[in-house]
Amino acid sequence: MAEVKKNRSETSLPEKANIRTVKDLQPELLAALQGENAVVLDISACREVDFSFVQMIEAARLYAKVAGKTLTLSAPAEGAVLDVLKRAGFLDQVSPEHASFWLHREV
Repeated sequence: MAEVKKNRSETSLPEKANIRTVKDLQPELLAALQGENAVVLDISACREVDFSFVQMIEAARLYAKVAGKTLTLSAPAEGAVLDVLKRAGFLDQVSPEHASFWLHREV
């Protein structure tokens, strides 16, 4: 799942990232964050997602922030992930922090 490069981990998440799979993804994501100062997530393969995936990523992002680490996306959210963010109202009044993280843009 993860490719490690100089105190930085690049992690690709699978096609299915939903309530059935986040329980398996969460420990791997946490381990990546505990082992590195920076983790870059590639979510481009994620096609079957739901809001539990967004919750897991948000929890990981907040954990990283408190721990003095960084969690970023390799590219802006698109496709199924962007659809879930929109349907959940997550982007209705997007904060600058969320716009930067999820969309790679400033508000």
